[in-house]
Amino acid sequence: MSGKGLAQLRHLFTQRYDTLRLRVARRLGSAGDMAGDALHEAYVRLAEKADLDEVRHPQSYLLNTAVHVAIDQLRGESRVLSEAEVADFLDVPDEAAGPAEMAEARGEMDRMFAALAELPPRQRDIFLSARVHGVPRAELAKRWGISLRQVGRELQAAHEFCLQALKARDE
Repeated sequence: MSGKGLAQLRHLFTQRYDTLRLRVARRLGSAGDMAGDALHEAYVRLAEKADLDEVRHPQSYLLNTAVHVAIDQLRGESRVLSEAEVADFLDVPDEAAGPAEMAEARGEMDRMFAALAELPPRQRDIFLSARVHGVPRAELAKRWGISLRQVGRELQAAHEFCLQALKARDE
């Protein structure tokens, strides 16, 4: 190989390295480390070629080679998991609630719904709207035609009632 093609390649690589690395990374949709490695490997491969003098667009040629190098590296790194690795992956303890925990949780929910049913309608609406649906207190005050302070009192009363109802049923 004559030195003209290799000289162009070397010039591109040294003068425009950062730009080339960013363009390879963008084309790969990946981080700059992989792009840098691919660009270096592409330079090494191309420096060994004998026909670089015939290349009309050396920058495009270098970029395409780097992208192909990266794709080859990715293909080489991908592999199929062994049976043991799959078994280890699937051997995760089940932390879901069992039948006893589910029954207990249903019982607690039933007690809570019973307590809510005993609340006066305005307190129940304020409690559920504020705590479950995140409705602002100002909107609740407007909805019920009461002051913000009264909304706070109704909410506090609903909390205390539910707490007492749950404590009484646990005893």
